Amino acid sequence: MLAAHREVTNACLHETRNSPYILGMRATILPIAAGNTVVLKGSELSPRSMWAIVCVLQEAGLPRGVLNFISTDISRASSVSKAIIAHPQVKKVNFTGSTAVGRIVAVLAAQHLKPALLELGGQAPAIVCEDANLDLAAQCCVAGAFMYAGQCCMATERIIVQKSDETALMINPQGVKKVTRLLEDAEAKGATITRPGSDAVDSLNTGSRLRPSVLTGVTCDMDTYRNENFGPTVSIFEFETDEEALAIAHDTDYGLAAAVYTEDLRRGLRFARALEIGAVHINNMSLHDESALPHGGFKATGYGKFNTVFGLSE
Repeated sequence: MLAAHREVTNACLHETRNSPYILGMRATILPIAAGNTVVLKGSELSPRSMWAIVCVLQEAGLPRGVLNFISTDISRASSVSKAIIAHPQVKKVNFTGSTAVGRIVAVLAAQHLKPALLELGGQAPAIVCEDANLDLAAQCCVAGAFMYAGQCCMATERIIVQKSDETALMINPQGVKKVTRLLEDAEAKGATITRPGSDAVDSLNTGSRLRPSVLTGVTCDMDTYRNENFGPTVSIFEFETDEEALAIAHDTDYGLAAAVYTEDLRRGLRFARALEIGAVHINNMSLHDESALPHGGFKATGYGKFNTVFGLSE
């Protein structure tokens, strides 16, 4: 008897517009390495980046027809994605984007009995223990929360501080409006918001400038608590016991990345094992994807793994 892998056509769909080169290469290289052909539909907000990936690989000698790029405008993105998923030659679906759209992709793939690899949203917590190196924790939390204006699924959105320790441009105007609504809702329900003293100057007149915001007094009835913010905002919470920190970290639909700051490695590893989260970084920021390790999350973050032999087997 002989068992063998068979080549298929993978549909790689990208709603997300952040880190297009990294995410685009990650989605396409392993399927191609496994002998498959790929249909790549890039984000409508960063089409040239995805097109550049195709050009570079073809210049390197990749035969035409192995990697096929499709771009469309936002008004037709849904219908184009549905057509790609339904196409009989597409046997597997690979999607990176928001959880809301990921649910739709999962349903469409299931209707055609096609497996899906989904990397969706996140609300990464950073747990700062009383023995943490505070200079390191502060530097990493700021970078993890505000790098790329917070527009990353692994961005730190909750800083959970042990009580003894306590005391850019967005992609488009729509992103600014979404985060502003979350901040207004939180402030109306009693949260305190700290911002820089003055507004940044939007010299390009894009309507895409948004100041970083740090929130305290956030409660579970606030929209910012339940939703991925995907902007330059971070909320601060307090905890007394490790169990309380875990409860705050787990009180979300997402489970992609987290950070733990402590000088006690065993304590950090206990947190890492207890957290229902795909990647836990000890004394480093949550916004990091190590290409030598499998990458993926739990709960509404999706399912399946990118990178390494785990990604290759997908």
